[in-house]
Amino acid sequence: MSPRYVALVVAAVLVMGLGVYLFVEVRAAPAPVTASAGRTPPPPPAPREEAPAPALDEPKLPSPTVGKPFTATRPLADIRVNGERQIRLGTTDLTQAPGDEPKANPRLDAIMDEANKAYDRSEFDDAKAIAGKVLTKQPGNIRMLRIMVSSSCIDGDVAVAQKYYPQLPKFDREQMKARCDRYGVTLTDPPQ
Repeated sequence: MSPRYVALVVAAVLVMGLGVYLFVEVRAAPAPVTASAGRTPPPPPAPREEAPAPALDEPKLPSPTVGKPFTATRPLADIRVNGERQIRLGTTDLTQAPGDEPKANPRLDAIMDEANKAYDRSEFDDAKAIAGKVLTKQPGNIRMLRIMVSSSCIDGDVAVAQKYYPQLPKFDREQMKARCDRYGVTLTDPPQ
């Protein structure tokens, strides 16, 4: 080996060693705090008290409502009639009486979650069936309208997609139009 190569190797080792040394020193020493123009640095923030995490084995019960007894609802039933899959929603009414304030409806939320899960599993017929049942009770439910339009576009069912598309708000229509275009389905906006 020529002295030139030996010198390059030694220089490379020194540079590498110096880099490691600087890295270790910078990581070990905290940065100095400097006061500028006579100002004192702000005090460190006080540690926040964290709320204790709920125990995982304790079930979260719904809060009781005044004047209304607690009644259990039936779960979703998945049955077959003449070989065709039928999804039943149970006996709970999903609509609100006129004049009532909108209340949280865990039953409706569970049903809509089932529609979302079916959509996520690419079970578009099931997702449309569940969404269709909800839409018979709540025709303006945007979440279920989106599932109906999107599932129909993926399945290539232009008629169903176009039926529910005009019922969506403008922002959602724009999103659904872009999504359906990817699947070769062109949706037309309602007349203004």
